[in-house]
Amino acid sequence: MKTKFLKIAWTRSIVIMIPIVLVIGTIAVEQVWADQYRTQSASLPHQTPLWWQTYKASGHPVGCGASAWAIVFGYWKQYRGKTNLLEGISMPHSQTRDDRDLAKHMEEIASLMGSTYGTYQGKKWGRSTPGNMEKAKKYVTRRGYRCSIQRVRGTEYNKFRKVRDALRQNRPVILLINNPVKAFSSLHYVIIEKAELKQKRVLRKWRDRDVRYYVNMANNSHKWIWVRELGINQHKRTGSFSMFILDIH
Repeated sequence: MKTKFLKIAWTRSIVIMIPIVLVIGTIAVEQVWADQYRTQSASLPHQTPLWWQTYKASGHPVGCGASAWAIVFGYWKQYRGKTNLLEGISMPHSQTRDDRDLAKHMEEIASLMGSTYGTYQGKKWGRSTPGNMEKAKKYVTRRGYRCSIQRVRGTEYNKFRKVRDALRQNRPVILLINNPVKAFSSLHYVIIEKAELKQKRVLRKWRDRDVRYYVNMANNSHKWIWVRELGINQHKRTGSFSMFILDIH
């Protein structure tokens, strides 16, 4: 009888203790989980000009590469003291539908980059290839400045760190993107104004997870785009390719 009593008492102790351990354990895990994430971020102190690509006399769009550079040059003119850029344009400048003053600068940039033009299924297009984007520095040197353009490729995490450093130095970054569903038919140059990297703490080390950018779409609008999400994507993914970082001395 004594042995039987001890077995019953021990069994009851287990039944009572298990829920307590589980509840306490769940609370502890939730608190730790909430502390396992952090975000690195950087942003320009000002917004880049909300301009869009102009049209040539032939009716072809000048090309988003040329318009992206014009936007970056406008930012340097307004906020970095490089007033020789975009002669005849007073900053801030609100672009008009038939803005020939701005158009002549975009067309000069496009010409220096060797932009090409054509028509596909009745629709006219203009294109600036990534390999020629760095030639835009000729436009800057013509205005009496020394400059460099760094083309950045590699993993999204490495590119993020380059963008982060540039934004913290008040330098906007051009990024070539696309819609992965449409492949290379949707290539477009945008300007990064903000950057965020989400990290998770694993085994006492911070692991990179998600990268997103707040960009000037070079069509009079802004939006957030996600270029990297670890695991199942929670947002529409945007293809990310070369980046171009300007420095004017």
